[in-house]
Amino acid sequence: MNGQSQGLPAGFRDLLFEEAEGRRRMESTLAEVFRSGRYREIVPSGIEFLDVYTRGNQVISERAFKFLDRDDRLLSLRADFTPAVARIVSSRLSGAGETFRIWYSGDVFRRVEPRKGGYAEFWQVGAELIGRNGPEHDCEVINLALECLTAIGIQDAAVHINHAGIFRGILNSLHLTDAARGRLKSEIDRKDARALATHLDDLGVAGHIGEQVRVLSRCIGTPDVLMDAAAVLEDGESQMAITHLKDVAAGLERWRDRITFDLTEIDELEYYTGVMFAFFSPTRRSTLGMGGRYDALLRAFGSDLPAVGFSLSMDSVMEGI
Repeated sequence: MNGQSQGLPAGFRDLLFEEAEGRRRMESTLAEVFRSGRYREIVPSGIEFLDVYTRGNQVISERAFKFLDRDDRLLSLRADFTPAVARIVSSRLSGAGETFRIWYSGDVFRRVEPRKGGYAEFWQVGAELIGRNGPEHDCEVINLALECLTAIGIQDAAVHINHAGIFRGILNSLHLTDAARGRLKSEIDRKDARALATHLDDLGVAGHIGEQVRVLSRCIGTPDVLMDAAAVLEDGESQMAITHLKDVAAGLERWRDRITFDLTEIDELEYYTGVMFAFFSPTRRSTLGMGGRYDALLRAFGSDLPAVGFSLSMDSVMEGI
């Protein structure tokens, strides 16, 4: 028997004894939280047509493990849960005016670059609220995620919140090339004020618009930063997004000490359509999870339903437990 047949490919691992038992206990605890919130479990297939991810998230599609079936159709191991949930709701559950509260747990598989290390197989737990829009429903999902993290012992979990419409409104008024848009987003996300100022000047961006972008790049903190942004933003979509975040802040008052509004977090701007958020802990090296509103996704599957959800990266969550 050769060595390869006794091991695993790079990026994969087995869970033995205590690790396996710990995973089951944690999953049981989370299941109780979801049940108390009236969320029902689904178990999507571990294999999808690659088209599910191509429609759902192009970045994830590119990292999927792909293979052909006997009819030469392109398939993928499960690379993300949210597009699978969108497929299921659109093809098997969708109906006018319906609301679906769904949770899931399982492994996802994505290719990693060998030189960067990391796992190609990792555990996700998450939830989706489909069929409802508005700040109160965004608050429901953020609240649910924080309750999950608290229930499994992460008492210091915090959330950073933003809204895709704030920066999108500014960008749409600038009529930039894709390359210029991408560079601006990167500079704001890196909090690189000097590069941002230089780039705005190079682009010949009008002074009043440039000032909006510069103010936005400094808006990190309590709900007061929403007032700072509202004072300079001119675009209607941007102002509506700020109003939405003010409503979210009011709806999450019980978590006020754990909330940061970070208007510079825009990595997922092309995917999310509204509120977007990420969870952190000072005792964990990596992001605990992320989520947001993605109202356009279900339309790609033929169902015009709004949706908001989150997923927790359980490898990060379990670190040190």
